[in-house]
Amino acid sequence: MLAPNGLNYELYEGPNDTVVFLNGMSQSTLHWKSQARAFQSKFQVLTYDAQGQGDSPLSDVKLTLETHSKDLAELLDHIGAERVHLVGFSHGARVALQFAVDFPERVKSLVLCSATATPNALSRTIIRSWREILERGGVQAMSWAALPTILGNRFLEQNEHLLGGIIKASEQRNSRDGLMALLEGMQSYPDLSELARQVSAPTLVISADGDLLVTRDGAQELARLTKGRHVEVKGVGHTIPIEAPEEFRELVLGFLSEHA
Repeated sequence: MLAPNGLNYELYEGPNDTVVFLNGMSQSTLHWKSQARAFQSKFQVLTYDAQGQGDSPLSDVKLTLETHSKDLAELLDHIGAERVHLVGFSHGARVALQFAVDFPERVKSLVLCSATATPNALSRTIIRSWREILERGGVQAMSWAALPTILGNRFLEQNEHLLGGIIKASEQRNSRDGLMALLEGMQSYPDLSELARQVSAPTLVISADGDLLVTRDGAQELARLTKGRHVEVKGVGHTIPIEAPEEFRELVLGFLSEHA
């Protein structure tokens, strides 16, 4: 479905509060389908593509966290959701945190997955390399280069025969222009520490011990600044919802049940 502001979204009607899942940079609503169906028995679930992702086109406005936050507010107005639980993964965690600062009265709770208070030199260089590869080699080259930086070794060992299909799907759901706009925007985003200090909603921070982009210290600092809780998932890389879907679901459902 398309919202009036052009965002592609899926709404899974269910009882009680609305839970919003926010995509990682190169993801789309498809990544949340199994989780959305699992959550639907207890919550209404909203998934959507931010500008430049999936089936949501780019506008003429530069992509900033404030832009994404405003887009989400307009989408929530469209579906009639006043207060929601936000579950953001990676790029989506940044958007969720900005929204929680801009619209604190609309956030019941906040889950920040695979996010850090302050990126270190390694994570900044990895993201810079994605942009350079995208510019020179296109979406396929960037997707291949990103795999070993976002997926843990256990997942790669178990799914190595599927990697070609994963890359093909990435090409189908992403455009060069959309990814470039998102990456350029990310390079100007503020450190999440600046936003975290302003958060008033109950917060859960989830990180992984094999994540090259998010250190344990960075995730723990994010939890401390938000006065929230930190949980570390073992044996996986950056993409926790994909690599450990059941553990991710249990953690999030347990936290949301405390704040429903």
